[in-house]
Amino acid sequence: MITALFTILSFVAVESGDVRIRAEQSWPDPVGITDDLWQSSALAFYERLRFDFGPWSTVLLTEKDPGEEWGDLITGGISYDDPEVIKVAAGGLRVQFAHGLILCHPGPWSGGDPLSLSKTPHWRMRMELSESPGANDADPLTGAAAEYYFRNVTISTVLAWSKIDTGSSGLHQTESEIENKRAIEEKLASVRAGFGPAGISVAFVNQREDSTEESFSRIGADFLLETEDAMISGEIAADFDSTLNFLLSSSRGLPELRHALTVSRYTGNWPRSAGSMGANHNIGAGYGLRWRPYQRVTLDAGALFLDKEDDDSFKAGFQLSERVGNRTSLTQRLKFTATEDERTYRAQITASWSPYPDLTLSLKVPVTRHRSHSDPDENGTGVEVRLKHSPTTSIDLTVSAAAGSTDGWNSRIYAYSLSFPGEFGSTALYNSSVLLQGAVSVHISESTILRMKGMWYNMDGAEFLGSGSSETEGSSRTSAGMQLDWKF
Repeated sequence: MITALFTILSFVAVESGDVRIRAEQSWPDPVGITDDLWQSSALAFYERLRFDFGPWSTVLLTEKDPGEEWGDLITGGISYDDPEVIKVAAGGLRVQFAHGLILCHPGPWSGGDPLSLSKTPHWRMRMELSESPGANDADPLTGAAAEYYFRNVTISTVLAWSKIDTGSSGLHQTESEIENKRAIEEKLASVRAGFGPAGISVAFVNQREDSTEESFSRIGADFLLETEDAMISGEIAADFDSTLNFLLSSSRGLPELRHALTVSRYTGNWPRSAGSMGANHNIGAGYGLRWRPYQRVTLDAGALFLDKEDDDSFKAGFQLSERVGNRTSLTQRLKFTATEDERTYRAQITASWSPYPDLTLSLKVPVTRHRSHSDPDENGTGVEVRLKHSPTTSIDLTVSAAAGSTDGWNSRIYAYSLSFPGEFGSTALYNSSVLLQGAVSVHISESTILRMKGMWYNMDGAEFLGSGSSETEGSSRTSAGMQLDWKF
């Protein structure tokens, strides 16, 4: 009913908008289906509707993960944006103050990749409607946000009353997962006053689950100084239990060289705040650079050290990319990760050849070496071939084949996943595994695209794949999906 109402509005009062519909299914049925543990089928479904009418915008999301009841997630919101005066949003929110130590939802996708350290951590003021199911499933931020502009002063406020899950899986397939759904009631209030390049923020969070109640409060300051080719930014935050977190970053970017240094501390356990560089740590330091010594050659390198309570870690990476002629490119990558107990080396060579503008063939060869004081040594190798072809202006085809042979999970390799727009990820291959994929995009019109994909995964000799209620019997698994995007 709600979806039908919004679709009717798109033809009546809406100036522009878009619709995204996605469905995916996998075979064979997992244990959750065969043993009657799940509430519904293995079909995954997602729908997003966005409309714009003048300064107003609205979003409606519906989603069903495998095993969940239809419409397990239904959320949305409405916003108003006058760039010179005020911005207001209500519903499911996506928010960040500065580097996010005081307030950030959802947290950044940051794993501390050393090859990304030449860019400073994102400093941004973001108050908008959330358009991703993943940000609304287990840990939504539901409420109202406003940002008011007056000369050189910006006042940003967030008031939220959210129902979040116990745990963080975001799945509501089994009875226990459904019992944990929206079991925590969270109240949040946060304000930031910005004065030119600097700001002061405060946040109050209260969480209640049954008879247990916890409250958190914190205050912080941030700044952002920019020139045409350099930037210094930082944020410091403290709670009333004397916990101190901070992030300070400096970068310089020239056409031939970009590099950055970031120092941080993030001890965790702050609801609605974002950890820097991907892990809780007492002190962390990372440096990265991107250098173009020649027109067709790019060097990326970086190193990251984290001093943690239980186990210090060090990561380093090196990548050299070269475009050999107009049709061929070559990339060589090496990453190293070390803790007190283990060391992992990952190397990868990728070559890409485009004999014609509408045809590209790429080859990737990954190698992994894992050494540990407590576990046996492991080695892994693999190969991946991918072909992209556009036989006509309205059709794009992609096929890929990947295989891996490793001594176990610790020496796993990663294969590229043929994903729909809005999806991100890769597939881990370990033991003796094969991954075959195919995808086709059909441009029905300038405003309508239909995408389809399929995948077959096989692990030689395996009796089961996966774990828990997602486990499937046999050595192989097949999945297929489609996505329709329509702009109007």
